[in-house]
Amino acid sequence: MNRIYAILICCFFNSLAFSQQTLTVEEAVNKALLQNKKLSASDLTISKRKQLVKTGFNLPNPEVFVESPTGKFYTGSITQSIEFPTVYLKQKQIRKQEVSIAEKEKALTTLEVKYQIIALYQNAQFADTLQKQLFLLDSIYAGISKTAKRQFEAGQIDFLQKTLSESEYQEVHNQYLQSSISLQSVLRQLQFRMGLAENIRTTPLNSVELIASDTISMNPPAFQILEENKYLTRKNLALQRNKALPGLAFGYFNQGERTTATEQRFRFGFTIPLWFWQYRGNIQAAKSDLKIAEMNAESYQQELAVELMDARKELEINNQNLRYFQSKGAQMAEEIINAASRLFAAGETDYSIYLRTINNAYSMKIKHLEAIRNYNQSILKTNFLTGNL
Repeated sequence: MNRIYAILICCFFNSLAFSQQTLTVEEAVNKALLQNKKLSASDLTISKRKQLVKTGFNLPNPEVFVESPTGKFYTGSITQSIEFPTVYLKQKQIRKQEVSIAEKEKALTTLEVKYQIIALYQNAQFADTLQKQLFLLDSIYAGISKTAKRQFEAGQIDFLQKTLSESEYQEVHNQYLQSSISLQSVLRQLQFRMGLAENIRTTPLNSVELIASDTISMNPPAFQILEENKYLTRKNLALQRNKALPGLAFGYFNQGERTTATEQRFRFGFTIPLWFWQYRGNIQAAKSDLKIAEMNAESYQQELAVELMDARKELEINNQNLRYFQSKGAQMAEEIINAASRLFAAGETDYSIYLRTINNAYSMKIKHLEAIRNYNQSILKTNFLTGNL
């Protein structure tokens, strides 16, 4: 009977496969990245900041006047003032640094999108495999329930055994219906993230390989952004200090007679940073910004270290659990099912013992699926924290 059910299940799911598009996790990630609006906004932010690099050398508008310095005729004048030259150099460096930060922010957004899609894909794999497992169990319990009903009507078993088999079937059937709802929900979420209208399928649920510890990078985009912010605040501090330096001014203005030689009509000077308190305030604020950036980077490092320790602990636990099922648990579940089926067919056990035994064995199978999912998600989280997706 179990073989017949298995064949029917394979035919059922294979027929569904023809109407659905199967996507690998890499394909799902690539499609989601292309559809993500936040990444599109990141591209625009990078473009905008690149345009702002040109503003690093922005000069004040020149002053143009027409006046009569001698009281005899009107003459035109033009004056251009500039900051101390290093101010413009620092401003351009800051603009370039802002471009770099925008690029790191895009890398962080990309990492987050990958993490979300892979986690969703893994949940879809688990939900799909769980539904198939529960469909098989549901079919087996449905057959047992029908057999029990016929045997009760023939007087071969009592009402309690018939009711027990029916109750067990209804419970398993309810679990199967719930798994179907969960599968459709997670697949719709995945479709929405990828911008697809057609139905999709995932590849089978398998355990992924663990990245060797010596290849793990401890430089995730979030930490890179904090380091870039530290560099930016240092540049801003240097800028504020340079703004406290005297500026320059030069221009053309004839203050003499009309016959004054051209070379005598130019004027040169410098600006005096007289209002020192405003420069001092900006410098002190820039120093505070630098300390804040340094503390944020240190704080993130501490938090990351704690999260990594917790993630690696969970990975070790889930790895141990998966090894148990791969080495013993899965095989034991199959042996229990086969032995219980033989004893029940031979009439050496009743419905209550058989149903309880089958239920325990399939619970082990489901725990095996959960072990694979938890192991994969532990690896995913560890790689996300270290920036290795």
